[in-house]
Amino acid sequence: MRGNDAVSNVVRFILLLFLQVFLFRQISLGFGGRQQLFIFITPLFIALLPLRTPKPLVVIFSFFIGLGIDLFYDTLGVHAAAATFTGYVRQFMLLVLAPKDGYKVKASPDGKDLPQGWWLRYLGLVMVSYCLFYFSMEAFSPLFWKDIMLKTLFTSPVSWFFCVIIVTFLRPRV
Repeated sequence: MRGNDAVSNVVRFILLLFLQVFLFRQISLGFGGRQQLFIFITPLFIALLPLRTPKPLVVIFSFFIGLGIDLFYDTLGVHAAAATFTGYVRQFMLLVLAPKDGYKVKASPDGKDLPQGWWLRYLGLVMVSYCLFYFSMEAFSPLFWKDIMLKTLFTSPVSWFFCVIIVTFLRPRV
């Protein structure tokens, strides 16, 4: 998929939602009778939105991808909350990681227009923020901070790895 046009984003939305629900939902690992590792690829949709997308639109699109996951997972808004939060803090992540000369007007966040190291750090921040907020909302109490941190520690890198693989297939570097 090339380009940041609306059609590409709609196709990306549907593809990532389909993969999350029908493939990655089935994967969860744990030990001691507790699930500790999950794979979330839907934050990739938020990460791949064009850099110049207005913040309100990013938050709205993020909410809809989270709501789509919630409809299939029966999680009552937990994914929608995590995705909305991630969409909101995305702008701050972009400010922190901004190159010295700023972003190009039509720069793509997938590492094609920006250095590969930038893309990997950016995607890592998106994944950690999504997972941390998701598991915090799932536990809904700071008393379970160890469980929240363990799940985030296990889930974030694995989800990040799968997202990098997916982006490699969606946008191969030539």
